Amino acid sequence: MKKYLIKSFMMKDGTRSCLLYNGEQEPLLYPNLYLEDEVRRKRNTATTALAVAKSISILLVFLDQRGINIESAINEKRFLTREDIKSIIYYMSGKINSGNVVNINEKDRLVSSGTRFYRIKIAIRYITWLCEYLLGSKAYIDEKAKLFLRMLNGYCPKKKIDENFYTKRHKAIDERQKTALFKCVSVNSDSNIYTKSVRKRNELIIILLYSLGLRKGELLNMRISDIDFSVNGISIIRRHDDKFDSRVNQPVVKTLNRVMKVSDWIMGKLINYIKTDRRNSIGKKQHDFLLVNHRGGKLSGLPMSIDAYEKTIQKIKEHDPLFKDFSGHALRHTWNHEFSLKLENIDSSLIKINPELIRSFAMGWSPNSQMAAIYNNKYYQEKMFKLLAIVQESIYTDLKGLVYE
Repeated sequence: MKKYLIKSFMMKDGTRSCLLYNGEQEPLLYPNLYLEDEVRRKRNTATTALAVAKSISILLVFLDQRGINIESAINEKRFLTREDIKSIIYYMSGKINSGNVVNINEKDRLVSSGTRFYRIKIAIRYITWLCEYLLGSKAYIDEKAKLFLRMLNGYCPKKKIDENFYTKRHKAIDERQKTALFKCVSVNSDSNIYTKSVRKRNELIIILLYSLGLRKGELLNMRISDIDFSVNGISIIRRHDDKFDSRVNQPVVKTLNRVMKVSDWIMGKLINYIKTDRRNSIGKKQHDFLLVNHRGGKLSGLPMSIDAYEKTIQKIKEHDPLFKDFSGHALRHTWNHEFSLKLENIDSSLIKINPELIRSFAMGWSPNSQMAAIYNNKYYQEKMFKLLAIVQESIYTDLKGLVYE
């Protein structure tokens, strides 16, 4: 079975993308043409290009296992059968080993519904594009080709509401987890899990994630110049393909630009880190990214990478069984839950605009976004349970006078 590699790269103008290679380190013609034509040309991010390349590589492994040369098959109009397409869908639903080398064991557990949807969608789009590219106008004239394209379109998944939307586990952390989390990351805690060189930075990471509901890309993209110390404001700014960012795997802001307010206490934490640990590590590596590496050597002082961030979070997950499902993104869900709870205690006359517009602003969502239904699921469930309990009590009152005991 062939193995496929994905290599990310950055050009001089800051543009970032990736290429797909076979096991002999040779770039693959058609998959890379697809990445250029359908991903980079449409100004999608490098993260999107990487996700698309991974999905295509999974498809290629499947085709290798079946002995299918998809380009020759299309050119010779030996199109995939309905059973082939069903097999692709099943295969794309399986988990893969970590890293860029694809090696799927079909006996592994299935991936999440979101991942499954994305992989299958990319696989079908790639095969459709390949058919159109290789056959040209014949793809819509030849009867066999038209039938094949219609069949592909029929199997392209349509996003549906998760059937477990009301019952799945909440991503927001609870009070017990919150207490344990800050106990293991607070700089002066006896239970701190990090070495002294990174304690201030890692405490600041968790404080900012919890207080502002940031994504990791927004956090790692943050610069000192984004902080207005005079008004306690922090700007969250999109800088895709920033040529001044040395990280090939660039952390980026996914949603809209915005300015967040923070307390004097958090501003004090920021200033303290900037003037002490960050200044001591950065040396001659002059840049103004807020969070930097502190592990020494040639990487010391460079902007903190996504991998370093993930290792920081992983250490929390491994510290206590309470955190087995923890992620930095869980604190974004937690922020939304806390926001809803705190609104209950604010005089409604003080809120002159729709609270959901405030939430969308803070999260960087479009003003008419429906994302609140996802990120605030825990709060909605708590409220529904309370209301349903009241309804049930009323039903009980009615029934106890009617039912003979």
